[in-house]
Order: sequence, then structure tokens, then C-alpha cells
Amino acid sequence: MTDQSHYLVANPQQYFEALGRVMSSLRDTGALNGATNLDWWQGAGGRTWEIEWQGGPFPTEVAARLLGVPEYGADEGATETAVQDLIAVRPGNAGSVHLVVLDVPVNLRAIDPIGASRVWLDARAVTTGR
Repeated sequence: MTDQSHYLVANPQQYFEALGRVMSSLRDTGALNGATNLDWWQGAGGRTWEIEWQGGPFPTEVAARLLGVPEYGADEGATETAVQDLIAVRPGNAGSVHLVVLDVPVNLRAIDPIGASRVWLDARAVTTGR
């Protein structure tokens, strides 16, 4: 049996570019600091990207970082991202965020998140010994 993907966009390169931009932005912004078990896959028969992690920040916090909002407790200002001007956030539930990047739906989902503020406090405690 052959796996067929049905791209939402007319240009398959755009579909993969959207994933690349999101993944690059996640790395560059540190949006998933404190998270483990990052995974991604094609969803809805190749119409969306599904990105999931365990622990770490809530999906809304990750989306905020992708939009250029500084992380909780960060001393520096907003960071430019590879998707900042290409992203649209659609309402979701508390456990997920639905983005549209280059006209490609991208769903962010966390399993047992603890929140960015907790990640930041835990990291600070490790650094300072408190």
C-alpha cells in the first residue's frame, strides 16, 4: 500500500517550507526549552503538520514566542522569527494551538506541559542552586 499525501497548498515545496520555518523558529527562539520528546508528522492525510512535545511550555506560550513575544523572565526584547510575519493563530483549546504558516495548518500540542514560567524558575534554581 502506498502512502499518499494530499497537500492543502498547490505547491508541495511550500508545505515543507512551512514545517522548516516553524522548526527553525522553535530552535532559534528556544520556545521549547524544558520540553522533551519532540515529534512531528503529517496530519489529516497530508493536509497539516502536527508538532507535539512533552513537558515544557504550554502551546499558547510557544505560539507567542513564534510571534516574537519575549519568553517569561527574559531580559532581552522580542526576537524576530522565520514565521513571525507569516503566521496566523486560530482559536483552539487549552491543550493545543492551531497556526497557519504559509497557508499550511500547523497544530502545536503539549503532553503534560508545566508552563514557561515553571521551566524558567526551574532553570534559574539549577543555575543559582536555589
